[in-house]
Amino acid sequence: MSEPRVRVTGRLIVGLLIVALGVVFTLDQMGVMDSGDVLRWWAVVPLAYGLMRLTGFYCARRTGIGLVFTVGGAWLLLHSLGMLVYDPWDFWPVVLIILGVSLVAGSMARARRAGGGEDPSSTLSAFALWSGVTRKVASQDFRGGEVTAIMGGHEIDLRSAKLAEGSAVIDLFVWWGGVDLRVPEDWKVSCEALALLGGIEDASKAPAGEVRGHIILKGLVVMGGVEVKN
Repeated sequence: MSEPRVRVTGRLIVGLLIVALGVVFTLDQMGVMDSGDVLRWWAVVPLAYGLMRLTGFYCARRTGIGLVFTVGGAWLLLHSLGMLVYDPWDFWPVVLIILGVSLVAGSMARARRAGGGEDPSSTLSAFALWSGVTRKVASQDFRGGEVTAIMGGHEIDLRSAKLAEGSAVIDLFVWWGGVDLRVPEDWKVSCEALALLGGIEDASKAPAGEVRGHIILKGLVVMGGVEVKN
């Protein structure tokens, strides 16, 4: 019999980091070592996490998240070791460029699909800027969509919708905003979105019978919140 595979979770990583810090500071207090010599390598942690996400090693593979942590961790490590002159924070506007390009590319891809014969009513395109938007989707051929909330909020009701295929993806971009998403009780929900200083809560009930749909949440939530319920 093969041994069960250890699953790398956020709690496991934080626990190991706390143990490692405790050992380092204890040895520093005893005069065995200088904690500063060890802590200058702190960027190895996000770098390792990024590589694990890229390769799927002991965790679910997430290319986007893995790339962000790998590049960011490598840059921070090289800067900490004095191999790079520029501080990563000097290039924070690049983040805006990347986010903008991502939003534009996603919108253009959906526009091409719609132009290729896809019914526009079968996809969700919701945008809120400094405002609140309430939407009810009743499409019997629902194929997912995109939801953008910038210092605003959405209330989206999918309980009357049916999926065109077995699953659909909703791409989220939430910045200082909130999204309240209601799904049918026979749909399963999976969350693959990245939350930074924010939260994503799946309060929906697990399907009691046959699963008739699978909704997948992707994207980015920054200082905002997303709640899924029935």
